[in-house]
Amino acid sequence: MDGKDSTLEAFVSTDSHTLLDQSLFSAISFNRSDLQKQSSGRISKKKFINAINYVHFAGGHIYAHVNQRKGGQDFLLRVYPEPCQGSDITCNYQEGSVFDSQGFSFRNLIIDDGRSILCMPVEVFEIEKTHFCAKISEQGFVFSERQSRRFLSLMVDARVKQGVYTAEGVLEDFSPYGFRIVLKEGDAHRFEPLKDLTIELCKEKKIIYSGKCRLVRVDGSKNSIVMSPYQDQQRVYKKRKYRNPRLNLVPTPKIVFSYPLNGKTVSYEIFDITQTGFSVSETADQSLLIPGLIIHGASLLFSGDFKLMCDIRVVYGLKQKNNAKYFGIAIIDMDMVTYNKFFDILSKASDVHANVSREINMEALWQFFFESGFIYPKKYESLSRYNEIFKKTYDSLYHDSPEVFANFTYQRNGVVFGHVSIIKAYERTWMIHHLAAKPMGRKRTGLFVLNHILNYFDGLYRMPSIGMDYMIFYFRPDNRFPDYFFGGFCRDLKNPQGCSMDQFAYYNFPLGSDCALPAGWEILEGSDKDVDELSEWYDKVSGGLMIKAFCLEKHSVESKSLEEAYSKAGLKRKYSLKKLVREGKTRAFFLIDLSDLGVNLSDLLNSIKILVVDGEEMSREVLDRAVNSIGRIYGTETVPILVYPVACADTMKINYDKKYNLWTLSSQYGDDYSEHLKAKAKFRMTKFIIHYLKTKLLRNEH
Repeated sequence: MDGKDSTLEAFVSTDSHTLLDQSLFSAISFNRSDLQKQSSGRISKKKFINAINYVHFAGGHIYAHVNQRKGGQDFLLRVYPEPCQGSDITCNYQEGSVFDSQGFSFRNLIIDDGRSILCMPVEVFEIEKTHFCAKISEQGFVFSERQSRRFLSLMVDARVKQGVYTAEGVLEDFSPYGFRIVLKEGDAHRFEPLKDLTIELCKEKKIIYSGKCRLVRVDGSKNSIVMSPYQDQQRVYKKRKYRNPRLNLVPTPKIVFSYPLNGKTVSYEIFDITQTGFSVSETADQSLLIPGLIIHGASLLFSGDFKLMCDIRVVYGLKQKNNAKYFGIAIIDMDMVTYNKFFDILSKASDVHANVSREINMEALWQFFFESGFIYPKKYESLSRYNEIFKKTYDSLYHDSPEVFANFTYQRNGVVFGHVSIIKAYERTWMIHHLAAKPMGRKRTGLFVLNHILNYFDGLYRMPSIGMDYMIFYFRPDNRFPDYFFGGFCRDLKNPQGCSMDQFAYYNFPLGSDCALPAGWEILEGSDKDVDELSEWYDKVSGGLMIKAFCLEKHSVESKSLEEAYSKAGLKRKYSLKKLVREGKTRAFFLIDLSDLGVNLSDLLNSIKILVVDGEEMSREVLDRAVNSIGRIYGTETVPILVYPVACADTMKINYDKKYNLWTLSSQYGDDYSEHLKAKAKFRMTKFIIHYLKTKLLRNEH
């Protein structure tokens, strides 16, 4: 590190540059000769030699402190040491430099490690044009301890803004308490001392820091500014009433990453870990972490060198006793596969029965579906003819589809007692797939499963790579459990743009050959203009999120990412929009969902959803013929149909089997939903415990 950009800054004159101006040598004017008076400790020859050898190994430099005989001025010369193992040391001058040693006397060798200065008196016994040799004293001095170490930066661009003035530059060096920015364009003197600045640091076009800073000083000669970042907490997630459980895992995991400001690898032990963040601690004067710092591609390292990649952000730093500093770090991104592995580690650490692993016994799972009543007799009657297809599809989902499918099971010795799964239904929408539980002895398994799922979702929707803008869930209105925990939130929130519920009529339609539409009727492909028309109609009748969650925009429908993700597992997934038109006016829209048979047991992702926007001239006959025409692409004898609104199905006298509520949640309201559910779950758990204790007391009395 150059003199004025290091710990030596306090000892460097800003006025005299005689030696530099004469181009005799790379030297810096030094304004304190009696360094020993400023020392805060001593250093032995052995430790100083070790420091010298480290500098050589790192390809760095040290300083020779020289005094000009005429005038008595002190200077620092940048020199490069040779390996040292005894009292004698050789130091090379900077290549191409010319130094007239006759006018100077050597006083000390100085090592600046960015945090403190190591000063060792020397006696020079040989001086050549390219180097000098000196004897090291038995004892040196340590002085000028900094609040925190300063480091050189590596290829970091900076954008600094104060009011309407913005300047571009590069980060030259930094510490947790200060940045030095050399401006590429603009005038450093245009920044006003009493006004705060906003700084954004970028590396490889990714933001690695953003925050407010205080202007410390301006260096007009280098067109640079030094600023100090405020150490305020930079909240990433909303403050919660019900926090997720903090875990201290054994063995202790680590976070390892390339520090974005200088590219060096650093590592910290982790404590208080959750699926959304963790804490680390380090010595305050060795600190690298700064609130607001964003680190891409960090590695969570668990026992056995098990590594998970993520992006993180430093949220806050708190000073502790014994010169320690405690940092809170938020996990701001993970992909789906990594998140599931991560949550599996955390959930197993808190509950031995929890399981998010893809290693699941499918026979045990099918048995659970029947025993829990999830597959009831009437449902099985419609599934039974496709048993082998269902088994094959589920094997692919549970074992080969980590990008689009995840499941949580509550098990004891391989027996499944609770299960829930989610599947990527549309480009930015995930669907709760199955939710079922059965008692495990006296244990109300459903509540335990729900608690784990709350923690699971709490991190899931925050990760941009997972692509969850919306969460949807189909459930029967008479199913009390989901109506309480899901429908209850929608009713309590009273904001359909945060959470909405829309009701469909559901039935299985036997496909026939009669698909000729009456004169004047036709089926056309949907366009973005049609999506706008559908959205405008839906906003009037519901005002909810359903159409947004279907991701019907042309760029979403035509995107191959969802189709390709399913294809990797040997599965099929497509969706498209068509419209039923009479004499140029749209009467109904058809959302055509295509997937493998059995991806959902009710085939909700392998169905036709009919949205009737104008039912005045719509008849059951026209609708049936339209379904016959569209339904041929399914290649089955029947196709599931969902009609919205239900009133239209009633008007057309459709004999539907049941109703489904489509519950839709915006991820922007994920925190609100999580808080709501945890309050509900806590209330239900309290009731269960009170009931259990009363029952036990009554038994003891008798």
